[in-house]
Amino acid sequence: MGERVRTFIAMELPAEVRAHLVSEQEELSAAGGDVRWVRVENIHLTLVFLGDVAAERLGEVAEAVRGAAAGTGAIRLRVGGAGQFPPRGRPRVVWIGIEEPTGALDRLQKRIAEATAAFAEKIENRRYEAHLTLGRVRSARGSEALAAAIAESAGQGGPLGPARGKPEFEAAEVVVFRSDLSPEGPTYTALARVALGQ
Repeated sequence: MGERVRTFIAMELPAEVRAHLVSEQEELSAAGGDVRWVRVENIHLTLVFLGDVAAERLGEVAEAVRGAAAGTGAIRLRVGGAGQFPPRGRPRVVWIGIEEPTGALDRLQKRIAEATAAFAEKIENRRYEAHLTLGRVRSARGSEALAAAIAESAGQGGPLGPARGKPEFEAAEVVVFRSDLSPEGPTYTALARVALGQ
C-alpha cells in the first residue's frame, strides 16, 4: 500500500492576526483552565479537512481546489470574538471566530468541500463555522472560569469593521497542507498554493 498523507485545505494568517491571537491566548489562559494552547504558527483558517489521502492523488486534490476557487477573488475577513465547542457546558475546544458578512467565504468553502469530497475520509455534514482553534481543553480544572472568560471575549465581536481593535485581513490564496503528527505537536507543510482571483 502506498503512502497516505494527512491533508487539509486552509488559508494562512498574516503576522498581525497571529500577534492578536497570542494576546487572546494570554488573556484566556489567565482564567486558569487546563488548556493545551495551539502554537500560533500552527493556527490556520481551515476550510476542509480531508484526512489521509493517497500520496499519488495529491496533485488531483490541488487541481480540484484550483477548479473550485476559479473566479473567486480575494476575500476580506475580520477576526471576531472567542467561542467554544460545544457551545454550551464545559468547553472542549477554544476558538476565535472569523467574520465575513457577504457569504463569499461560505460559498468558497462549500465549493472546495464538494470538489474534494472524493478524496475525504469522512464527509462533514455539519454547517461550516469559520474559526481559528486556539486550544483544546484537557480536563475540567478551571473550566467554569474559562467558560466565563470565553463568554466575555465573545461579546467583543461585532459588525465587520475596525471596532475594538479586531484585525482585518485579505485572504488571497488557499493552501493544500500536509500534516505530520509527532509527540512535539503537528508539523504543517504547504503542498500547493492556489491564488484567488486568477
